Amino acid sequence: MKILHIISSPRGEASQTIQLSEAIIQKLQAKNSNAFVTVRNLTTDPLPYIAGHHIQSFNTPAENRSEEQLEAIKLSDELLAEVKNAAIIVIGAPMYNFGIPAFLKSWIDHLARAGVSFTYTADGPVA
Repeated sequence: MKILHIISSPRGEASQTIQLSEAIIQKLQAKNSNAFVTVRNLTTDPLPYIAGHHIQSFNTPAENRSEEQLEAIKLSDELLAEVKNAAIIVIGAPMYNFGIPAFLKSWIDHLARAGVSFTYTADGPVA
């Protein structure tokens, strides 16, 4: 079983969010001895915010992307592969100012790609 652990609290070991998500992972590992955990710490390895060159790359068909566009989309593709390969995703998400941290929002922005992680239908977006 592959577990993806997303850390978005910059408080390190002082973070109750990290302590809770690690406790969840420990319980999952106790039930499945062959569990493998991949950790994506968004605070120690922050992602770039989505910018115009990312959006342009997302909207260009793969076969038509320039070298610059391929480089711009590379990280997003890696993040999507992590999510697709995980059987379970544990997201440690503290609340700041009544919302999620910018670290986590940036991760979501890299994952939310029309035609890749969701499609638009007459009834709205579908994953």
